[in-house]
Amino acid sequence: MKRIIFCVFISLALTLSGYFLPVFGVIGMMLCPLPLAILGNLEGHKRMSIAELMIEATLFLAVSPSMAVYFLIGCAPVSAIIFMLSREEFKDAKKYSGAESLLVCTAFSLAMKVVLMLVFWFFTSRNILFPDSAQMNVLMNQMYGNDPEMQRAVSQVLAIFPYLIPTMTVLYSTAETYLNYSLCHSITRKYFPDTKNFPPALPAFINWKFPVSLLIASIFSLVMGYFIDIDTWFAGSMFVLNLQIVLNAFMFIQGLSFAFWLMHGFKFRRFTKIIMCIIFTIPFFWAWLIVMGMCDMVLNLRNRIKFGKSE
Repeated sequence: MKRIIFCVFISLALTLSGYFLPVFGVIGMMLCPLPLAILGNLEGHKRMSIAELMIEATLFLAVSPSMAVYFLIGCAPVSAIIFMLSREEFKDAKKYSGAESLLVCTAFSLAMKVVLMLVFWFFTSRNILFPDSAQMNVLMNQMYGNDPEMQRAVSQVLAIFPYLIPTMTVLYSTAETYLNYSLCHSITRKYFPDTKNFPPALPAFINWKFPVSLLIASIFSLVMGYFIDIDTWFAGSMFVLNLQIVLNAFMFIQGLSFAFWLMHGFKFRRFTKIIMCIIFTIPFFWAWLIVMGMCDMVLNLRNRIKFGKSE
């Protein structure tokens, strides 16, 4: 029972951080499925279900019914799919690798986010992932009331933001699944070594690679963007924009993986790696990481470069 209470407390704390701290609490919202997934691996699906019911009841009574629905559709299913892929009998039947399991979890999370948006759209006629326009106007006046040019620039960004909801949903679901999956595996294996239920291990980040078909799709989207006029086919141009952002994100990840592979091969010291990580947070270098990812996709650089092979 102690584990159930502790799981409920941590999940509620993470969920409420996202509710009351909408900017800084986004990580909390992403990680709120984690305690349930770990509890399921340790105690089984019955106690995980009890903990989920306690969380739902608390959110419904103490916060709002909409928050309870959000957790029920948007968060709890992520715990459930990670728990399923952690079961020993499920792995024996399907024999999924870590990468395949992560892909399944991501697809399931994305599907549930779409269901969540449709449910809220049906009952409230607004997109739950996009803030209320009146609240945004108040926030903009508070932040940029003395700077009309900045306020105008932010208004232009907010005007196009609703059309980027598909991209933001894909990226959010991917980040959410990766964080919960990888942390569930690490915490379960490290702190509860006696349990037999844990997600299949992911490959080391320095070995992450995506198929070259992503680069082909990216080139295709660039060609489409060149011929599509936003004034004559707005929907088509928004589709191309969303596609380019998602594909660039995956090539950015591969470029970052390749950069860490090089640092591993050159045997960089820990201090140098920390400095490089700080440099990689500067937007100026993001385009170069995308280019590195493209080159690695096309030229298969990790097989051509003879030093730095991971053991």
